[in-house]
Amino acid sequence: MAYFPTTTNSDSLPTDVSTVRFSDLDLTFAKNPLTNDVTPLKNDEAVKRSVKNIVLTNFGEKKFQPVFGGNTTAQLFENFGPFSAGEISDAIKRCIRDNEPRVRKIQVLVNPKMSNNSLLVTIRFTIENSPFPITVSLALERLR
Repeated sequence: MAYFPTTTNSDSLPTDVSTVRFSDLDLTFAKNPLTNDVTPLKNDEAVKRSVKNIVLTNFGEKKFQPVFGGNTTAQLFENFGPFSAGEISDAIKRCIRDNEPRVRKIQVLVNPKMSNNSLLVTIRFTIENSPFPITVSLALERLR
């Protein structure tokens, strides 16, 4: 995650909150036709991709950080019960709060589909210094 203030004051902090930009590497490695370089993700798209990657990471997948991620796909193999959606929602909120400092006001809605062992997850949040809400939707399915 990169942080680029465009205008700074004497304390090296951005003077205008709307000028804060975020940039991340696009993991699809799409090639820019003009520069022949990897196209970066900017601002909202960078944060959305980061949130998605954090939620889909299971415990133990990131070396030297064994409890990084949401562990959501591992929870799909548990039996669905009346409290399963709440537990997964709390786990998603915790992992985003702990691992993504750019995100504020997290709301998570988990809609279990019992017939095909899948979850429809909608994550709504705001980015720091931005009043506009952003929504990320994920369909989590158990693969055999």
